[in-house]
Amino acid sequence: MSARVGSNPKTIKQGLGHQTKRDLLANTRQRALRSDAKASHKALVSAARDLFAERGSDGLTIVEVAKRAGLNRSTAYQHFRNREELSQAVAEDIATELGELMKQPRGLAEQIDFFVHYFEEHPNIARLWMFHLLANESQSRRGWGSYLDSLEQITKSPNSLPGIDAEMLGVISLTSSLVWSVMASQRTGSKKSSAEETNRFAGELKRLFLAGTRKPDAPKTGGQSKRTPKRKSRGSDE
Repeated sequence: MSARVGSNPKTIKQGLGHQTKRDLLANTRQRALRSDAKASHKALVSAARDLFAERGSDGLTIVEVAKRAGLNRSTAYQHFRNREELSQAVAEDIATELGELMKQPRGLAEQIDFFVHYFEEHPNIARLWMFHLLANESQSRRGWGSYLDSLEQITKSPNSLPGIDAEMLGVISLTSSLVWSVMASQRTGSKKSSAEETNRFAGELKRLFLAGTRKPDAPKTGGQSKRTPKRKSRGSDE
């Protein structure tokens, strides 16, 4: 029985070097594929949000979304098997976006100002939210806890009236802001007029909320809008 002579160390080192290069190339390709997949997923969800807002869930198809995103149909089906999965991805995307916004600490007047103007600038969020609500689909509560905590801190302050339901206060402020974002564009014919109307809406909403939550002798905290444009007669526009 013959004994095997040990391998040449130089040959082993070269083999390991080639193996390392192959691994690096393979890892690079995998990272590129993951990056492409992430970009494709983002493009599909973005396109779906636009189409959902324009046509509702009944007009949402994988083929139309892929076309709007500039991707082929097979790529879209790799991410979403059906319209239900796509619709759920849209809902999660909106919930994530709103969740991050709700986490940011703001006073009550600041919260109202921010969300009223944010939704007015992004009316598709309201349309998508309404479609999901009317379809009786579950609404994500992502970020709601942080938003509710901030409201509870406000309602429990020494300057607030007793017995305020912070959760219902949050529901009213968000739903009214969402509904207004759709109405704003219908009431006016220009972006400038819509922004001016939104300032008026935010000012009155803050007046109602602050008058109903704060004690009469509590110090003022900027309850009025910074800009209160002169009201124009109905029908006039820029």
